[in-house]
Amino acid sequence: MPTAPTAADDKKKPEHPRDMAREGIETVVFVVVLVLLLKLFVTEAFVIPTGSMAETLYGYQKIVTCPKCGHEFPVNSHDEVEPNQQTKQLHQLLGYCCPNCRHRGEIKDLNPVPTNRTGDRVLVLKPLYHLANPHRGDVVVFKFPKEPQQKWSAQNYIKRCMGFGGETIAVHRGDLYVTRSLDYPADAKDETGKLIYQRPDDPNDLWKPRYNYARSGDYSTQAADLFEASRVAGFPDNGKGFTIVRTTNEQVLARKRIVWDNDHQPTTGDAAKVPPRWSPPKGETAKWTGDTPQFTKAFAHASEQLDWLRYQHLVWDWASDPTAVTPRFIDNFLGYNNGTSSRDLNGKLVPADLRGAENPWVGDLILECEAEIAGGAEVVLELSKGASRFQAKFADGKVTLARTGDKAGEMTSRPARIKAGGKHKLRFANVDARLRVWVDDRAIDFGADADYAPAEPPPPATPGTGPDPEGWTKENDIDAPASIGAKGAVTVRGLKLFRDTYYTRSDTSDHTRADLIYVQPGHYLCLGDNSASSSDSREWGLVPERLMLGKAVFVFFPWGRLGFIK
Repeated sequence: MPTAPTAADDKKKPEHPRDMAREGIETVVFVVVLVLLLKLFVTEAFVIPTGSMAETLYGYQKIVTCPKCGHEFPVNSHDEVEPNQQTKQLHQLLGYCCPNCRHRGEIKDLNPVPTNRTGDRVLVLKPLYHLANPHRGDVVVFKFPKEPQQKWSAQNYIKRCMGFGGETIAVHRGDLYVTRSLDYPADAKDETGKLIYQRPDDPNDLWKPRYNYARSGDYSTQAADLFEASRVAGFPDNGKGFTIVRTTNEQVLARKRIVWDNDHQPTTGDAAKVPPRWSPPKGETAKWTGDTPQFTKAFAHASEQLDWLRYQHLVWDWASDPTAVTPRFIDNFLGYNNGTSSRDLNGKLVPADLRGAENPWVGDLILECEAEIAGGAEVVLELSKGASRFQAKFADGKVTLARTGDKAGEMTSRPARIKAGGKHKLRFANVDARLRVWVDDRAIDFGADADYAPAEPPPPATPGTGPDPEGWTKENDIDAPASIGAKGAVTVRGLKLFRDTYYTRSDTSDHTRADLIYVQPGHYLCLGDNSASSSDSREWGLVPERLMLGKAVFVFFPWGRLGFIK
């Protein structure tokens, strides 16, 4: 009969010796294989070298704190690290221009240190089992179609995916429009027998611009006629013509660019001599009480009448008389692009403007404030665009959208969590012909009720009369592009005004025209958020699907910018 083993028997069993070296090698091999598999099939890290996606993602840049208003902003320093694409030389960053107060200064006076010498580091999710196929607005990484590899080094680009195979995309007045109703069969001809489209012999050449751009002469009549008919009709969403591309709320917030932060007013030097940008209309000053006699940051209102604070975009000449300010429309100025790298014969900095001195008008704006609203009071946030003004009225526990102009009236309303006497962060955006509202950073869903037709007025017959050919009006877009109204006991502070990303055309001499780009099947249209300074599909063509590497999802360095990419 067998007996159970005793403790003494256990002690007699021999122990197998552990090979520590072998275990260490196996662990290293396992980790290496795992990393290689992840890199090959799942995710990979990339570095952003340039500023084509600024200010969503940064390349080489220096962080500047304006000595006049205290606003902190990045300035492109790529040319200090890598040769300029045009001059093939390195250029030292000499000056800057604050996007908030427009103060210009010399870098040497501040001596900022590059906070990220290699650009943002991002994780890219690869298209494994089609789980990461791009959607419109996704940030993607791909190999440069024109030159995928240079001197045995991969040429990887990062942009935002905005067009897909079979679509014709129009770039017009800062916005994108799309249609699928146009088709271009091989060797297509018009009614006169003229060849309007011819496919290349090599299908690998379909990405090249000459087969996609209407302005090159290919299929220009067909696409241009449809776009003009859609524009006249107000770009209806009927599946027959062009409709506007509307970005998500998350993308609107990711791509907003500062116009004015009222908490960062210049209080010293010439910039402080500029009149306040937020103020009541003339004769109504007594209806608002400021927290300070000068450089007011908080405005209190008590009247039972609806009274307004108006914003004017006052631009001053830093090189001459700082008190001679000019109200202008809001344009697509970006401090990131306005680093100065040259001097004139007198040693003064030469201003660097976006593609010349003419910056186009931007009508898509975002207004933010903190409001303390007493019981029975109301607050109105208003944004102008062209011949209309759009309003978000907060009162009686709801928010109501309305507009003025030819189609004046209430658009829709929804409940809003606003407590009497409480402080709430309010945000109102008019972007891509859609009104959007946030209360305490929570978006309110209006559905299609908040959308409107992006109709545009025709150019005036006589110069100087009616609306400008770009679409802006003096009454709205210069005299009052943004406003805050109050009825009853209301205090507003933390006023901030932003603009949306403006997509520029390849030819910036005429902002009223449209670029029309056909996206070949199996290809993508990819554009940079920093459109005025981005080498992207508008210039060199489309991205073939075979060169798409994946979707950028997360910034993991530097630590201060840690977060998901929108």
